[in-house]
Amino acid sequence: MNPYKFKGFTLIELMVVIAIVAVLSTLAAPSFKQMIQSNTISSSVNSLLADMRFARSEGMRRGGGIVVCHSDSPEASNPTCTTGSNWKSGWIVFHDLDNDGVKDATDPVLKVQGPLSSIDTVTETGNTSSKFIFSGTGRTVALSSAVGIKFGGDEYANERQRVVCVGISGRSRIGVDAHGKTNGSATC
Repeated sequence: MNPYKFKGFTLIELMVVIAIVAVLSTLAAPSFKQMIQSNTISSSVNSLLADMRFARSEGMRRGGGIVVCHSDSPEASNPTCTTGSNWKSGWIVFHDLDNDGVKDATDPVLKVQGPLSSIDTVTETGNTSSKFIFSGTGRTVALSSAVGIKFGGDEYANERQRVVCVGISGRSRIGVDAHGKTNGSATC
């Protein structure tokens, strides 16, 4: 028996482990970034889809007058709709009691989506509409064709971008391209 038995590891063993960890982390970092981007897009798209479906069902339940619109200050005490095609700042769902398409102080806000800070752009494509008004039958009012809302931008590869399509029937879905893939090239 050796009374001087050492426990631990040598400097060479430590350097080999550090080298292996460095190689593995350089291989994993790009796919980790892609996973974070995919999850960010999915979460934002699902929020808009859920709010559109909620608005449609509330339109049928309340007999119409439910509006989804983007707002530059959706979390304000009395948020208003804004014109333009960038939904990145957030949106609101409200019951338009007088059916004038404008958010008045007496119109109750049903849902609020705050700003999407982790996505560079959320813009309308094709036929533009700064708001969606749902009737008592669940159809959208004043749309002549489907509207696409594209999630993504310069920071996102095309295959990670998504387009939410809102049809004149009031139904919302994720758009697909000519090859059946969901990406930034999808059309409504």
